Amino acid sequence: MITANAKDKRKPFQASWWDDFLSRTDNCTQTAVFKNCLSPEETAWMRKQLLHIVSVLSRMRTDEFGYRVYLDGKRLGYKEMPQIYDRSPHAEETVADWASRCFGDKKFGMIINRAEKFNPDLSAWVSDKIAPLLEQKGMPYLGMNFTVFISNYGWTPLGIHRDERGENVIHFHLGKGGKTMYTWDTAVYEDMTQPLERMNNTHIESYLACADEHTFGEGDLYFMPQGVYHVGRSDELSMGLTLWFHNAVKGRLAKRPLKVILDQYFEESDEILETDPCGVGDLRSFELSLELFKLPEEFENLSFKQLLRESYREFRYALYSNGGFWTRPFPREKEFDFKPQTRIQCASPYKIYYHDNLNGKKIHLYARGTKIVLDRHACIKSLIDRINSGAITSVKDALSSLDPDWDKSIGLYILNLLYVNHGIAVVEK
Repeated sequence: MITANAKDKRKPFQASWWDDFLSRTDNCTQTAVFKNCLSPEETAWMRKQLLHIVSVLSRMRTDEFGYRVYLDGKRLGYKEMPQIYDRSPHAEETVADWASRCFGDKKFGMIINRAEKFNPDLSAWVSDKIAPLLEQKGMPYLGMNFTVFISNYGWTPLGIHRDERGENVIHFHLGKGGKTMYTWDTAVYEDMTQPLERMNNTHIESYLACADEHTFGEGDLYFMPQGVYHVGRSDELSMGLTLWFHNAVKGRLAKRPLKVILDQYFEESDEILETDPCGVGDLRSFELSLELFKLPEEFENLSFKQLLRESYREFRYALYSNGGFWTRPFPREKEFDFKPQTRIQCASPYKIYYHDNLNGKKIHLYARGTKIVLDRHACIKSLIDRINSGAITSVKDALSSLDPDWDKSIGLYILNLLYVNHGIAVVEK
């Protein structure tokens, strides 16, 4: 749910803005810079949100989720990362003050992938911005994610490179310093280079004469389509939030349900199996491994392709409930002590999605990417429909949608499942 402070800063892009965007990018196939798209209030608020993400990772003391830090051109190893964790940004510290305290006068860079997981307010803010674009273009098959860049390191340490096929990116530039992106026509660049030297090419100056230059500053947006060779340069301290649209390579999409099966229904085991006493045509020993797949009852007799379809259905519902973002936010640490007069609302701009399971005995709810399984009752759908209306309602009125014979603790249990997983928010008076 976007907090009151975030709502004050929110200025959604209208459908007409995205019409111009699609025209200037030739339907997301050409690079373009859009000037003065974010107000100073928006960029200041977003800078604080990015520092908050750094703080969360520092508290977790982890470099997972694609978190990389470069100092004077060298990536820090896990033994060196504690010096970064121990200098986490303070609540009221500016980017410049924190960078000076953490890095001194050294050149540094931070890259954080999947950053949407660490700041639900920020992902909701971006979801609001791009809603008209998704309505017009549709959802990327494999969803979206954030990458955060904080740097003054000059050339991006990755060198000249291009990203995974199908990945379009919008860069929200938050200042204070500017940034320049250099791009190359694919045929020209590949004609100048040998195959093994094209990716992560750090001999950048040798190729600048044939590069296109795109400079942008605080409040600007930069769009780059998939397949473009590029490298960035930021000599002054700057922050950028990039939004990646993962349009599916057909083979990757086909494999996605397999990941859903492994993530949801596979129980890992490191037990050592001794030598197999069975003959070559006797597969009884493999049953020991098959037991690790804990498929729900309604999946047991499906064909392989049917199983893939149903697993993809779960992926799709989770993705849409999370506004298209890859990763779901961490659950809230505490439940809420709901009172009859407590006011609640759907976590705008998201919706809670639901469908019946295959045998009709269960209902699957999806809140910000988390699946919740309950016994199927029509009144639960009525409750979710009421919440999805977006209207502010009291707990008492919301729970009136449920069967009047139910104990009130059941309704409070459902509300807390939704609250902990960011599906609903409490509205302060």
